[in-house]
Amino acid sequence: MKEKFTTAAHAIAMAAPGVGANGKFRLGAILVYKNTVVSVGMNSYKTHPLMATRTSWPFLHAEQHAIIRAGLDNCEGLDLYIARVRKNNDLAMSKPCRVCMKLIEDVSIKNVYYSTNTENFIEAPTPQN
Repeated sequence: MKEKFTTAAHAIAMAAPGVGANGKFRLGAILVYKNTVVSVGMNSYKTHPLMATRTSWPFLHAEQHAIIRAGLDNCEGLDLYIARVRKNNDLAMSKPCRVCMKLIEDVSIKNVYYSTNTENFIEAPTPQN
């Protein structure tokens, strides 16, 4: 895990539109290959046909947005960093949901790092790591 990418994910989340009740949180995600950001994503009330086939709640999560923007066939071996920011700008838990973890597994992302309520990032277990 590299601090410059946790910082970048945090910055993407800070720039994201608020979602949830009264826009109380923002999420951002970045996909990284070695030392290069490949794609970024943020939570959105937009939908995507791919997600409509995977869930009845097809609004894009930050992870999904970053993966779709990179291309499903271009994610193997990449690292994913996810940050959630509260309305007061504190970091919060951004552990990927079940649907996102399945997509992460399907596209063979190697490592997943996400923010926690303790202002740290931790690594999620994936089949690739």
